[in-house]
Amino acid sequence: MVLRTSVTYRTQRNSLTLSDEQRQQADQLRREAEQRNRDGQYAEAIRSYYHGMAVMRGVSWTPSFELASSLQGRLDHAIAAPGDTVTVTLSPLYTGSGSNGFKMTAAMVLVSPAKSGVPEKGLASPITVDPAALPFTKRITVPADASGDYTLEVRLRTDGESPPAARAGLVKALPMHIEALAPAARRLRDRLSKVTKTSNPELPSAEYALDLYERADRGEVNPGSYRFREEFAKANEILDAIEAGADPFAGKHGDFRKAYLSAVDHTLQPYRILIPEAYHAGKPAPLVVALHGMGGDENSIFDAYGGAFKPAAEQAAFIAVCPKGRDSASMYRGSAEQDVMDVLAEVRRDYRIDPNRIYLMGHSMGGYGTWSIAMAHPDVFAALGPISGGGNPSGMAMIAQIPEYVVHGDNDPTVPVTQSRAMVEAGKKAGASIVYVEVPGGNHMTVVAPQFGPMLEFFARQKKSASE
Repeated sequence: MVLRTSVTYRTQRNSLTLSDEQRQQADQLRREAEQRNRDGQYAEAIRSYYHGMAVMRGVSWTPSFELASSLQGRLDHAIAAPGDTVTVTLSPLYTGSGSNGFKMTAAMVLVSPAKSGVPEKGLASPITVDPAALPFTKRITVPADASGDYTLEVRLRTDGESPPAARAGLVKALPMHIEALAPAARRLRDRLSKVTKTSNPELPSAEYALDLYERADRGEVNPGSYRFREEFAKANEILDAIEAGADPFAGKHGDFRKAYLSAVDHTLQPYRILIPEAYHAGKPAPLVVALHGMGGDENSIFDAYGGAFKPAAEQAAFIAVCPKGRDSASMYRGSAEQDVMDVLAEVRRDYRIDPNRIYLMGHSMGGYGTWSIAMAHPDVFAALGPISGGGNPSGMAMIAQIPEYVVHGDNDPTVPVTQSRAMVEAGKKAGASIVYVEVPGGNHMTVVAPQFGPMLEFFARQKKSASE
């Protein structure tokens, strides 16, 4: 959480128009946060970052706003049927500097997606939140006429009016999906418990549908990002094939999700894969492994960036796979690095992959991961494509034999362009073949989609020699 918050902080610091006083105070609070993080005082680091973001937004860091900013909301069930009762909890990340002398209330409002035309639904009258009696909990009833994706907003109010810029600290947005899914989940759970062919490598892909549902219900992933009836139907189709002794993915083309059981901790880990129409098992295919950025998951590369990645991969006739990378802020270190290599092994087991045409690319955190994973496994990849990333320049000599296509915008407020410049300079000094595309005026996001096609065209021209 500290890492994710620090990235948001840096982006805000480099994007907002600030006075000299705001800039100086924000930089001082950033230094305090970094020191507290180094000291292992993670809650205090978050407090300093939140304080600095309030300064940059022109919001007074009063005791009441400090407390409101610290409160993290959660639901005991983020997936609920109409008429169900759920519990909202607000818990402080850190202890406020003072909890006396102010009042705080919380209103609960169910908000439908933008442009849906569905009016807000108030779930309870404003309730007093006692700063001295936290965490705060409240039972609420889901409206009987609600259905679909919503956000449950807990709107905090402290003494006096707060400026619009304070909304991020005063409104806790909790995604919800309202649908009677529990019976279908129970039926799938019962069916999975009776599977006898437990060693089948495709079984985890069926099990993951239930695992994903349970994680979404706990609020660990946004329940609005998935259609669980469809996920359950796909899981049952996989089980039908397994029971019939067939491969549920044989001959399947297009874009779909699979999963495997990680040997790291025996958890189910997902990945997204695209099998192009041009693929057939009689001919070895090129493979590109694509790494998502911070806050993303296995779906991000395929679904974000205006949907530009999948057509580029299809056009290049590449099998494309996107691992989850364990955690949204893993930086692809440790077990998250192992996830990437495990997914690569899964794909090589299931499809005919040309070992001399395996490529690695990624955006932002995925750009960092592209360089670090290549340095840890320098004999695997035929070319690299880090976008808006960075890394350790001293390691570039380890991968000097791997061609690279590096992209960065010179107006990137999130990852400074100097990060890629340093890597490219070190790589070229080591003798690496690098195409460096620095986009004038490009920011952290605008440079990505336009470079998918050219990057994959570059990859298509790169092939390891059989002796490598």
